[in-house]
Amino acid sequence: MNRPAAAPAVTWTAGAAARMLGLPASTLRAWHRRYDLPLSAPQTGTHRHYGRADIEALLRMKHLIGQGLSAEAAAAQAFQARATDVDTLLAAVRGLKIDTAAALLDAHLADRGVLGTWDELCRPALTTLCGPDADRCIDLVHGLSWAVAAALHRIPPPTGAGPAVLLACVDGERHTLPLEALRAALAEHGRAALFLGASIPESALRQAIDRVRPAAVVLWSSRPATPPSGIPVPRLVLAGPGRPPGTGSPDSLRDAVSLLTTSRAGARFIPRPPG
Repeated sequence: MNRPAAAPAVTWTAGAAARMLGLPASTLRAWHRRYDLPLSAPQTGTHRHYGRADIEALLRMKHLIGQGLSAEAAAAQAFQARATDVDTLLAAVRGLKIDTAAALLDAHLADRGVLGTWDELCRPALTTLCGPDADRCIDLVHGLSWAVAAALHRIPPPTGAGPAVLLACVDGERHTLPLEALRAALAEHGRAALFLGASIPESALRQAIDRVRPAAVVLWSSRPATPPSGIPVPRLVLAGPGRPPGTGSPDSLRDAVSLLTTSRAGARFIPRPPG
């Protein structure tokens, strides 16, 4: 897989890190003094700096302490296991620490890529929030969705790629996150994609096709929808739970990326959103 060059690492000061964690600055200083926490971010001068992986580990430590572990045991476990788990991400979201959730997702994306992060973190977290109590946590679903989209937006488009894949939601469709994930995953695989956003009228879609001349068009719908006829593209992909029956559709983002990065025709794909 050809990944674009990594963006410059983002770091936070100790004060900013304490605010993200919801901790007094004195607690953070005490943890460093007592447990000699190993930080991954380069340290210059006399003040500590924290990278995304460090924030992730500290959030894990805080979560483990809340589960009853001693601070010493939590520090050892948190800084040995760098990968964000679903519980750690959901703890940030349930506290409405959305910027912290986005930082956790950034760190996971850097480690596991879009496909791994979508399968291991995003979908399970969304599924948890979209369960039987979904009506009582709409704010959390929206907050998590924003954090996921913000992190995915930071995956840069490939350079020097061929004709783009055009991604759009059908007219009236507002669920965009699966296409956000697809755009980012295609970018990691060196395939350019242009995402038009939610609720695209057929007339606007045809105008975009005339302008872009895409290699393929992906139309997403979560509810039954009639696909447009006579779309002049080499490949039209009808995606989501609202696609017409009998089209045949791989149900994972991984399969979707495979279909759109090969020359096979007649593909039908897309990961379904939870709930």
